[in-house]
Amino acid sequence: MILFAVNNFSLKGISLNKYVPLGNTNLMVSRHGFGAARIGEGTPRDEIQELFNTLLELGITFIDTADCYTNSEEIIGEFLKDRKNEFVIATKCGCVSGKEEGVAYSPEVIRRNIDRSLRRLGVEYLDLVYLHTCSASVLRSGEAVDALLRQRDAGKVRFVGYSGDGEDALCAIGMGVFDALQVTFNILDQTALSEVLPAAERAGIGVVAKRPIANAKLLLPESPYFYQGAYWDPILSVLNEEGVWEDPLECALRFTLSHAVVASAIIGTTNVAHVRANVARANKGPLPLHVLKLIHELTSL
Repeated sequence: MILFAVNNFSLKGISLNKYVPLGNTNLMVSRHGFGAARIGEGTPRDEIQELFNTLLELGITFIDTADCYTNSEEIIGEFLKDRKNEFVIATKCGCVSGKEEGVAYSPEVIRRNIDRSLRRLGVEYLDLVYLHTCSASVLRSGEAVDALLRQRDAGKVRFVGYSGDGEDALCAIGMGVFDALQVTFNILDQTALSEVLPAAERAGIGVVAKRPIANAKLLLPESPYFYQGAYWDPILSVLNEEGVWEDPLECALRFTLSHAVVASAIIGTTNVAHVRANVARANKGPLPLHVLKLIHELTSL
């Protein structure tokens, strides 16, 4: 167990289990989740089949998609077929994409999104549906939230969530109607650590971290956060001494998963080798306590 406080947020009860409950829901999700945004962007069918086989083999059973991710839902429905009950699938609604007509986050668009997701995925109900990154003002107007809750009450959706950051996420948490929150949280963007994650933890909302390896910005020489760059100088000696900097992506993923409030970290890829490498990284477990503290403090320097 790891226990310490950062502002109003406690790190406690880190689970090394592969599967944890998503907040107060009865959904058991893999701590390493799969982001399916890119699978519909021309990935060959044989590679997709291998990808899903690998996910099952490695125990990655939480899949994140969205109505507006090109062909993603159709591909999930096609390749999982009778195996869908082995996965928890989360999707998103509210956006108007492509040549569609309608007003984003309107009841009609939300209803249409959800009916289409059901059809594409080939399921009778959706495990989890997020409102997709709408503003706090849209949330407060109540129309979009009410439309999503009506879909839940009609039996089309089991649990409802919100995907977004900052003040918008805090607004969603404060409404007291959402079961899950998808929020940006990683080694480079720890903004959620001060208010959003503590609020979600207090509310019993299941937290899903998006961009958990910071879109691999640590590997880009042109990035100000390049793993060999000056940004890391204040703590580089400790990272090297602890052996967590030989693979910066490992350090980044372990950092995100070291926070117990994060039920699952969603990583998107179409590459089987990347999936296997990320599982190996995640399996190293939480970072040492003093390393976590130093990384937390680095953002305030």
